[in-house]
Amino acid sequence: MRALCSRDLNYCLVVYVFQIQDVVSRGFTVIYGPPGSGKTSVAAKIADRVANRVMWISTNETQGALKEVLMRVGAKVDKFYIFDFPRAFRGNIAKFIADHIYEYEALVVDAVNGIAPREEKLEELVHGFLYQLSKDMPIVAVVEGRPLKIFYLADNLVRVGYRENALGHTVRYIKLVKSRFSPPSERLLFDFVEGVGLVYIYPNKKPQAAKVPLPEDAALLGVEELYKSSVVGIYGSDKKKLAKRLEEIAAKRDVFYLSLFPPTTLPVEIEEEKMLVATTFKDIVEVAYNIYSGRIKARVLAVSGLRDVERMVGNDVVDYITVVSSVARYVDYVVDFEIGEGVGRLSEIFLDAKITA
Repeated sequence: MRALCSRDLNYCLVVYVFQIQDVVSRGFTVIYGPPGSGKTSVAAKIADRVANRVMWISTNETQGALKEVLMRVGAKVDKFYIFDFPRAFRGNIAKFIADHIYEYEALVVDAVNGIAPREEKLEELVHGFLYQLSKDMPIVAVVEGRPLKIFYLADNLVRVGYRENALGHTVRYIKLVKSRFSPPSERLLFDFVEGVGLVYIYPNKKPQAAKVPLPEDAALLGVEELYKSSVVGIYGSDKKKLAKRLEEIAAKRDVFYLSLFPPTTLPVEIEEEKMLVATTFKDIVEVAYNIYSGRIKARVLAVSGLRDVERMVGNDVVDYITVVSSVARYVDYVVDFEIGEGVGRLSEIFLDAKITA
């Protein structure tokens, strides 16, 4: 458990925070997923958190390429000792590891398929060698394909994936499938933020403690009651009217405005540094992280475009809702400005209140 508090210390929400590195700091961890999903980046971030001297065996990438990955995920490059082996020399890799492994505190093999000529030999090496090493230090193996016997051997099994939705946005996710040390996790959205590394999106958990009323803001929004970390939808058919409502709120509260779908962007006069028109899913994750961390100082997050996103991507709008609603616990409240009316849409389910402009 960890306490996640808003910058207003009168409000603090305790939620369960799943940290992969807390689980994989011991034993044999297998990371798998399709090409391009971020397996190497996840392995780098995990290894950076669990050890100060990491032996990295690469059968895929050069030292230069891997150092770029390490820097991209915010890992300390000087912790890593990278040895890249072309697959033609895979017969020598296990011996090299055996000769040098005790000079290090952790081992990453990426991809482990490259250390053996066939799957049967790979399973033998993993069970008789790497798994035994993992009794003394964390071992992380990045796996290509689905060698099921290796999955069965793993103490911790982490699946990384991604999909490209109808907007052309790449959405990444990660899940602890199994662990001998912890229950499996829910699937989490994540992405790579420049200069930060991996950013995880934790779904919003409603507070169990007493609600904190915001009467002045309730009057400002035109709702009967408003509580801290609520999500309020303001709907209308006129962009200019919606824009005016947003400007009224921004005149009284510190607002950051995020447009999720450019055609729905409201024509508002807000300082450039206090608004963003997202063109990728990563843009949205980065705004969320910047609010989490206090890099963006806002008491209110205003968004628009969720309904148009749903119209384009269907049920995948849940990914966008998850990121937007996750910010609610870090601000006073979230305001969702949408064009048009309608009933039963997914983009309305997460609202705590809805009004018409």
